[in-house]
Amino acid sequence: MSSTYSPLRWGILGAGSIANQFCGDVQPLPDHEINAVGSRDADKGNAFADKHAIASRHTTYEALVADKSVDAIYVATPHNFHKEHCLLALRAGKHVLCEKPFTVNAKEAEEVIVEARGRKLFLMEAMWSRFFPGWAKVRELIAAGEIGRVRMVEVDFGFKGGTTGDDGKLSGVNPDARLYNPNLAGGALMDVGCYPVSLAQMLFGTPDSVAALGTIGHTGVDENVGMLLHYPGGELAITSTSLQVNTAQSATILGTEGKIEVRAPWWCPRHVVLVRQGPGQIPEPFEFPFEGRGFQFEAMHVAECLRAGKTESDVLSLDDSLTVMKSLDALRDKLGVKYPME
Repeated sequence: MSSTYSPLRWGILGAGSIANQFCGDVQPLPDHEINAVGSRDADKGNAFADKHAIASRHTTYEALVADKSVDAIYVATPHNFHKEHCLLALRAGKHVLCEKPFTVNAKEAEEVIVEARGRKLFLMEAMWSRFFPGWAKVRELIAAGEIGRVRMVEVDFGFKGGTTGDDGKLSGVNPDARLYNPNLAGGALMDVGCYPVSLAQMLFGTPDSVAALGTIGHTGVDENVGMLLHYPGGELAITSTSLQVNTAQSATILGTEGKIEVRAPWWCPRHVVLVRQGPGQIPEPFEFPFEGRGFQFEAMHVAECLRAGKTESDVLSLDDSLTVMKSLDALRDKLGVKYPME
């Protein structure tokens, strides 16, 4: 295995939609190579490999993580498999970038974190939003005191999937699909609601109390949810998520001396506006154009960490991800959503 990680050699575990997007953004990077893919469906894996010019194709995940041409594994399988596949890769001596949400619950997250730390291997949740240049700028503005003390964030992430009728039944989508299937840890909160919760964690840390109200759909997962998180310093996160409606998909961070508006889609922002408080203040816009979908930024961060000898990110630590999972557990408990595997 390379000691310098230049180039960083990736193996892709799972050949679905999110893996396609990741490869499309990472393959052009000059100091990254996508060397292998693992898929239990040989035809799907071969088609994926052909599309992205990947040389090694494996029909078992065990073979993928044993591939000596790979430094790091990108876990891109459904939520309920994240713990299993992270452990598989870590126990094979591979560094891991795991798609969000990190695991199904905090108990699983703790197990994976203990394994990574015990083996001194790099592990990070692929909460890609934290690594965009726009969010780096937001953190810079906050650290410089441009909006004073940050006291509140208002943020949402919802989109229209299927339609739940008056009879409570779902139409327009396959109820067994990932978003709606409890066996795959489905629901709005775990799919896209984890983004606002992670943003609030980035700003305020660990909440001391949470509240949630929502609609549970015909399949037993949450489809429409409002959330309130309170923090020890008195800060508030006012958030919502949905599979029933398209929300504004924006974020506003409010401080005692102004606010920062992150325009839609806030999780992969191109437009950030600083609005200082007081007469005569003119909003200051910042633009952050980028190519592709933006998955390259998290991949570049992983490479930077590995080359610096780090086993955790200083932008999204394992403790950060564990805090988010604990918050998601608490919110699901308020909603009465429990998955069959728990």
